[in-house]
Amino acid sequence: MLSITDLTAGYGKLTILHDIALTVPAGQFAAILGPNGSGKSTLLKTLVGLTTVERGTIRFDGQPIAGRRTETMRGLGLAYVPQRENVFKSMTVRENLLLALRGLSRQEGVAALDECYSLFPVLKDRRPQCAGSLSGGERQMLAIALGWLAQPKLMLLDEPSAGLSPLFVIEVFRTLRALCDTGITLVVVEQNARSVLRWCDYAYLLREGQIAFQGTAAELLADEETVKSYLGVKMTRKDAAPA
Repeated sequence: MLSITDLTAGYGKLTILHDIALTVPAGQFAAILGPNGSGKSTLLKTLVGLTTVERGTIRFDGQPIAGRRTETMRGLGLAYVPQRENVFKSMTVRENLLLALRGLSRQEGVAALDECYSLFPVLKDRRPQCAGSLSGGERQMLAIALGWLAQPKLMLLDEPSAGLSPLFVIEVFRTLRALCDTGITLVVVEQNARSVLRWCDYAYLLREGQIAFQGTAAELLADEETVKSYLGVKMTRKDAAPA
């Protein structure tokens, strides 16, 4: 689904990513981990055309996408959910969702909205509420729903658990796992290694803009020294399986 080879990219003359190579098979949940400033968010922005690619290739669903305009990505089947400014705060929850349904027929829109409320039940209860007044967890659910309504093959999410309560962190990752199980491929940037490794299939560790380590979630959970060395956190037996 996603293949990156020898990718070097950044912002203008400032290079952030160096010779990145990674592959995410269709239907997999991949996590991008690393300390602050390691290039995690820059990697996602590069995938959607928001940085300068110096060299390397990016292929999505068999097509080269490096250098393509950001607004064309949705048409290819790629959805990006940024960490901040990911909903329209002055609009209601329902208005946000209806905006994401543009281009669908009325019948298709009604069906998609019904399915959305089934997948994200908290949003059904918040339909008339202004998005800016939602709790952090509810707002993140709305942002994920907006990405899902684009009917993507691949979803990119930047720090979906940032600032959330422990209960909502679990709910967010449980929702993402459910979306992946429907066939959507996920690439999730996360600072919260303990949480995401309980739900993802595979993980890449970035350090100073380079891939420092990669492996299955189970391999990383079992390799306490690597996780502690690169992420500064200690995994425990409790971290080994979803709640």
